[in-house]
Amino acid sequence: MRQLDSGCDEALAVADAVNRELRAGERAFIHLGRTGRRCLTVDPATGGGQLMVRQGRFDGYVRLTRDGSEVYLNAPAPGSATVGRLLDVGRLLLPLGTFRTPLADQVPHAGEWRNRDGRVSLESVATDPVPLLSRLAEAAGPDCAVRTLAVSEVLGEQVFADSTGPRGQSVCRGAEVQAAASADGGATVARVSHYAADLKRIDLVTLGRELALTAAALGPASASLPGSEIGFLPSAAAQLLRVLVSALLFNPIAEPRPLCTAVVDDGRTADGCSARAFDCEGTPTGAMELVTRQGEQQAVATRLNSVVGTGGRKARSLTGHASWEARRYQPQPTATNVRLAPGGAAPDLWSGERCLVTDVRSLGVEEFRSGGQLALRLLAARAVDGVPTGAYAPLVVEGEAVDFLAALTGVGETASYHPGPFSVGGAPLSMDLSRLSERNEV
Repeated sequence: MRQLDSGCDEALAVADAVNRELRAGERAFIHLGRTGRRCLTVDPATGGGQLMVRQGRFDGYVRLTRDGSEVYLNAPAPGSATVGRLLDVGRLLLPLGTFRTPLADQVPHAGEWRNRDGRVSLESVATDPVPLLSRLAEAAGPDCAVRTLAVSEVLGEQVFADSTGPRGQSVCRGAEVQAAASADGGATVARVSHYAADLKRIDLVTLGRELALTAAALGPASASLPGSEIGFLPSAAAQLLRVLVSALLFNPIAEPRPLCTAVVDDGRTADGCSARAFDCEGTPTGAMELVTRQGEQQAVATRLNSVVGTGGRKARSLTGHASWEARRYQPQPTATNVRLAPGGAAPDLWSGERCLVTDVRSLGVEEFRSGGQLALRLLAARAVDGVPTGAYAPLVVEGEAVDFLAALTGVGETASYHPGPFSVGGAPLSMDLSRLSERNEV
């Protein structure tokens, strides 16, 4: 089978070419990253498979500095033969640039880092996909038909090089299982995916149950939500956490509230889709509580921007949260791999009669109008011992990010990470809607 090969040497060759083109008094910092995917698509009906490999291409930026001025140069798919022209453009722009003193002295990551050793093997699945398909179908149940299945190896790579000497490499390999299904022969298709560092770390039983419940929630509503206690499937919990963290990066928590959990941001967690040793500025990543159990938000900072914490507290040093934003021509603060720490009453989603949320969507207009106030639409299914028995009418719940965190009554262990602008871990959640300021049914 075709393999997904590392290209860090190719990216570092571009950095060497930049250094050769520099003139006296000039300094350059270059960061390049890419994501590749090797995907095996399996036909559930026949067991046949088709392999597709996309190596991806490196892109990033060059920061050129001279005589107290600096300029960021967008570098999509740079090559050793074209960096000279890129630097010539930068020299024309340097008089318009200004030198910006970093928040603190930067101590860059050095050397090579990997989240795991070796490749993710798809060969066993390609040779005999029946065991995987059987486990997934059994967990989904007889009323849920699996339509498509894709098993992927994902490769994320980053390199940075400073013309003064420091350079680093970061390699992240992981596995993703994506499945689509419909319930009771319906035409509406539900899609669910799980990601981890290796296929063996993906729980196919949980994935199959989520798939069946997600498909059921897309059917016609048979009842309104009874009471205020609800559960969240891991995939829906990841959607919720992504919305909350995105809001917190723009509207930090002003008034802390006691929580049963903490929001953890860990750049080097092995199972994270965005696991990496350093950010786009070369600053080492690590684990921190973005929001503590006391409901206080911690600050994050890049060379040019920062997000203050609760009480307006600023970060004392760079925190490893910079992400290159090509449209703005400068790095922006972001999250890396976020998850909720276990806490509260351990949620059991698979016993008894439960209302289980399968999908969370932000109604963004409300958020922009109210400056931090979120309106989220929830889709939910009725389940008895984890088996779907119908769909509830959609809900709209409202509050600030800290209100939603304070409404959580239980958080389980992280079941899977999910890709996006930043990686998000999903875990079984339980929530008391009566703790939110408003709840509307639609």
